Amino acid sequence: MKYSILAATVALGLACADSASASAAQYETYSVDLHFGYGLRALVAHSPAGYAQAQRDADRAEGARHVGLGPLTIVTVAVDNSTGMAKQIRWVAPANTVAVVNIH
Repeated sequence: MKYSILAATVALGLACADSASASAAQYETYSVDLHFGYGLRALVAHSPAGYAQAQRDADRAEGARHVGLGPLTIVTVAVDNSTGMAKQIRWVAPANTVAVVNIH
């Protein structure tokens, strides 16, 4: 009885570890230095599930940035590349437009 419980526990643990590692790489990360002290980090996903994960990670990074826990000059955005749509990001400072970035 002990061996069957131990085998089931090990199998469940391996299944969970395998699914966690597979979900970790659902999007690609690109970083751009805008040469004015600002930066952009784009999380580009190629599937709806990958986009959902990228959106959660981007929201988490932006939340930390807004409360001062992350770099204040690096913006993180999620981009859904599964539909082939482009996204334009405009970063506007109080004085003027800092950058306009097109992601295809």
